[in-house]
Amino acid sequence: MTSQQEVTPGLLFVLSAPSGTGKDTVIRRLREQGLPIRVAVTVTTRAPRPGEIDGVHYYFVSPDAYQRMLTNDELLEHAEVHGNWYGVPRRPVREWLAAGEDVLLKIDVQGAATVRQKVPQAIFIFLAPQSISELNRRLSARHSETETERARRLADASYELTQQTWYDYRVVNRQGHLDEAVEKVKAIITAEHCRVHPRVAQV
Repeated sequence: MTSQQEVTPGLLFVLSAPSGTGKDTVIRRLREQGLPIRVAVTVTTRAPRPGEIDGVHYYFVSPDAYQRMLTNDELLEHAEVHGNWYGVPRRPVREWLAAGEDVLLKIDVQGAATVRQKVPQAIFIFLAPQSISELNRRLSARHSETETERARRLADASYELTQQTWYDYRVVNRQGHLDEAVEKVKAIITAEHCRVHPRVAQV
C-alpha cells in the first residue's frame, strides 16, 4: 500500500470555432466562473491586436523562433491560419495533465485535426456561430481586420463549418445568449468527468 494517493490524470479538451464566433469570450466567462481548467497559451507569428498581452492571449514570436520550436518538436500541433503560424507548446500541457488538471486547447480545425491524430483521447468541442451572416456582423463590429482580411476569414469559416461533423460536441453561440453557450460547455466537461472509463490523453 502506497503512502501517497495516485493522481488521476486530467482531461484534454479542444475548442475550435471560426474567427469571430466568440471562443475567447466563452473561455473568459468560464474562467470568471472559477472553472478549474488550464487554458494552454498558443504561440503565433502574427502581430498582437490592440489590448492583447504577450503570454496571456498568445505568445507572440518571430518566424525564426517559431521555426526553432518546430524543429525541436516543442509543439503539440502547428498550422498556418489566415497567413500566420500557430502552435501549442507541448510541455505545459503534458505537465498539467500529469498533475491531474484539465487542459483546454483553443485551436483551429487544422490544429484540432492534428491533435485528433496524435491524441485521439482528447475531447473535441466545436463552437459554431448562429449563421454566416451573424458571423460577418461580429467581424465587422470588432474593427480588427481590413475588408480583405474579413472576406478571407468568412471564406475560411465556411470551410471550418464543414469540419464540425467529426467533433464530439457542437455548441451554438447565439447572439445575446452567451451564458447558454457557456453552460453547455460546462455541462460537457462535467459529463466527461462522469464517464465510467474517462479518456486518458497521452501527450
